[in-house]
Amino acid sequence: MFLDGLSLFFQGHSDRFEVSTFENPANLIHTIASGVRFDLLISDLIMKEMSGLAFVSAIRSHSKSLPILMLSGINSPPPVREIVNLGANGFIHKSADNETLLKAVNALIAGESYFPEEMMNIDDEQLHGAKNDDDYFDEPEHLPKLSPRQIEVLRLIANGASNRQISEEMIISENTVKSHLKSIFFEMRVNKRTACVRKARTLGLI
Repeated sequence: MFLDGLSLFFQGHSDRFEVSTFENPANLIHTIASGVRFDLLISDLIMKEMSGLAFVSAIRSHSKSLPILMLSGINSPPPVREIVNLGANGFIHKSADNETLLKAVNALIAGESYFPEEMMNIDDEQLHGAKNDDDYFDEPEHLPKLSPRQIEVLRLIANGASNRQISEEMIISENTVKSHLKSIFFEMRVNKRTACVRKARTLGLI
């Protein structure tokens, strides 16, 4: 629904923009890999099929210069450091008005970046504040690589399920659950469930 609304907004400026929409990030990655060129890419930070950060990383493996604007409606501070270091050129919140959206788009098309000042202040706190599991994110070069089963475990712990409940829900042993959790914590570089869930949500994994 948001994609349709965004498309209609830019179609209202048809004298300046030609819009192509993709409901699946993999389709766009394939399109860009095939050589199709765009002047600007606008992506959600959180998508069902793929983390927005992983998506940016995949796009950058095919195109180093394509401007990328990230959008999100999350209420928690966005992972600005990861967004910047992975190669995205701008970020705005979905609640931003049309003027802000056009300002960001114009900046990126002109070869500039667009990050609201208050977001950069948040990022500075992330970079220089206390570094513990509850508020620290790892370097973006390490994007968690989780299997579908591990994502399922993540969703269950996000809903407050215990190891026993996960075992019963997934029809696996509790030892297997513990093994999954150990691998998930290693990939996410955390050692608490709360930190793991928080990071997974911010990265768009769940």
